[in-house]
Amino acid sequence: MNEYADLDALWKVLLASLLAGAGLVAVFSLALVGLSGGRAAGRAGAGLCFLVVAAGIVLGLYVMLAK
Repeated sequence: MNEYADLDALWKVLLASLLAGAGLVAVFSLALVGLSGGRAAGRAGAGLCFLVVAAGIVLGLYVMLAK
């Protein structure tokens, strides 16, 4: 362990930010693909994906503002 920085905590933050950042972008792109198909199931899946993205944004804001 480094005396200046907690590398274990830094690794956890890096991993969580990569997963959340890339994950939300991937889910948003799936929503756009679902909307472009024009089918009812695609629109329903897109709506679910948009809800997941919105929940991720709200959770991120909550975590940042609660500290």
